[in-house]
Amino acid sequence: MSEGFVGSIEELSSFFTSAFKPRDQWKIGCEFEKLGVDPSSGRAASYSGPHGVERILSDLSERFGWTPHGEASRVLALDRDSSHITLEPGSQLELSSAPHETLHDLAAEFSTHIEELRAVSASHPIAWLGLGIQPVSAWEEIELLPKVRYDIMTRNLPRCGPLSLAMMRETASTQVNLDYEDEADAIQKFRLAMALSPLLTALFANSAISRGRSNGFVSRRAHIWQYTDPHRCGFIENLYRADAGFADYIEYALDVPMLFIVREDRWIDIGEAMTFRQFLESGFREYRASREDWALHLSTIFTETRFKPYLEIRGADCPPPELAMTFPALVKGIFYDPEARQAAWEIVRPWSLDERQALHLSVSLQGPRAEVRGRPIRSLIQEIARIAAQGLRSQARRNEKGEDERIFLEPLQDRLDRGWECPAMEVLDQWEGPWDRDVKKLIAFLRF
Repeated sequence: MSEGFVGSIEELSSFFTSAFKPRDQWKIGCEFEKLGVDPSSGRAASYSGPHGVERILSDLSERFGWTPHGEASRVLALDRDSSHITLEPGSQLELSSAPHETLHDLAAEFSTHIEELRAVSASHPIAWLGLGIQPVSAWEEIELLPKVRYDIMTRNLPRCGPLSLAMMRETASTQVNLDYEDEADAIQKFRLAMALSPLLTALFANSAISRGRSNGFVSRRAHIWQYTDPHRCGFIENLYRADAGFADYIEYALDVPMLFIVREDRWIDIGEAMTFRQFLESGFREYRASREDWALHLSTIFTETRFKPYLEIRGADCPPPELAMTFPALVKGIFYDPEARQAAWEIVRPWSLDERQALHLSVSLQGPRAEVRGRPIRSLIQEIARIAAQGLRSQARRNEKGEDERIFLEPLQDRLDRGWECPAMEVLDQWEGPWDRDVKKLIAFLRF
């Protein structure tokens, strides 16, 4: 696929088929976001200034060998080997890990990242939180990252989504990236990830405190995504069909309105004036579609599961520090073990599209207490955690101590065994009780 390609389904599909990997080469990656706040007030850290997040990036580069990248002489991102540190629109800091063969290796990279981040942040008034939403600052108070991509999104997304700017600047999540063997494997994983998404959102709900008070949700982040842009968020219903394939994902993506293209490092605002299908057919001004345009367009699809071209599983709030590795552990246990994957599918398979959608809406308010078919999903979540542990046991990837990857699920399983429901409910109990709504105590509890 090259500049000016015709855009057949085969050409568009090559973006995904080029990612096929045999099972023995599968790896796992993770995108760990976290929120920066002033530890004395809980207000969002700024990007600019002597104590801003840009200074943190510069210090990471100078002290730990990261290579800086940016726009207009501003530092916006770092890379080192196969790892990347980037910033979301409100300066949420994200580690995009290298692909790793085991959770042991992934955990080691994440641990190093936190150590480096704490080291460079020690001389600045910034605390990094494992939380799904800014605890005090509203999006209007948060500096927008000086990045052209985000300027264009800020202009265009609010036309379709009243909470899109809150999504951009207030929220933080964790995403897990997986490999697939062939088209059938990719679609099976995609289908299961969509069906499991409400359960994962409920289990990792962690955004109940925002703007300095209890906000009425357990995952306000999930609620915000429901009002971001219906053209590019939610679920792709056609991929639930038994005969679904990449063609169905492509058909969906072709009809998503475009935000921008890039030519010679210059961002061109399309402003949702046309879909990618229309762009393929007639171009935009003098510009014709290229493979790079297709890849960029796919990056503006924010469904609960998406291809990048690897499979990205979304839907989890950024968890508290002690649970940071439990989301990738849960996902790997289920999706990389055939028996675990089938067992998980049997739990969610019977639900109708209407039931899935209703559950997706209710978990932001109720978390594990949400119901499907008159039954709270808490017991289903516990079963999913058990299946994941069995999957990790079967994969038998051990560290130098002989421990398998189940060690990364233990903090979650221990809590579930004690009757714990999700991070947000634990936070709310403390917030309305011993913390007496003191944001400093919230920060101390959730600080990396």
